[in-house]
Amino acid sequence: MASYKNPSISINSRSLANCKNIMLVENKANTEYQWGETELILTNNRMKLIALAINFRTVPNYMNIGSNELAGSWNDTKKSQLIESFLINFPVMPVIIYESLRQSIEVIDGKQRIRTIVEFYSNQLVLRDLKIKSDLNGCTYATLPSQVKRTLNRHSLSLISVTPSGDASPEEIEKLMKTLANRLKLDK
Repeated sequence: MASYKNPSISINSRSLANCKNIMLVENKANTEYQWGETELILTNNRMKLIALAINFRTVPNYMNIGSNELAGSWNDTKKSQLIESFLINFPVMPVIIYESLRQSIEVIDGKQRIRTIVEFYSNQLVLRDLKIKSDLNGCTYATLPSQVKRTLNRHSLSLISVTPSGDASPEEIEKLMKTLANRLKLDK
């Protein structure tokens, strides 16, 4: 076994082989970063609440938000609080979406928010347990006072569109999207 002796550094053939492996990994990583293969491109958009609801009703398969039977689905009080947040201009977390190569939109985070907005604009949600706009308890979208409807219709939902950069394979894209979804779940 060849070895170089220095009081502070000891290199033998095993260390040299490890260094070569590290250099190969580093070269691969540098190439990926150079071409942006492990990065995501984020695009910020806003969509009027009413436009979102109309698109869900009129455009087949507009967004994939999965089953209505999600674990931890919101109750009517929580849904009502979201609508109230728009009415009093409280910040609402953006919805994170992924536009796939098949031109479909997959919701990564924000399914309950979207479902609630569509449900309210479809008159399937009766507002309840509102603390600040308590005079609106018992209202559906159709029964809101006209000025309140106009106010609500001016509000938008922030959307962050996530797209992998580079020539990522479908498998790499799926892995990135699953990782992102899991990390967003950790934040709740």
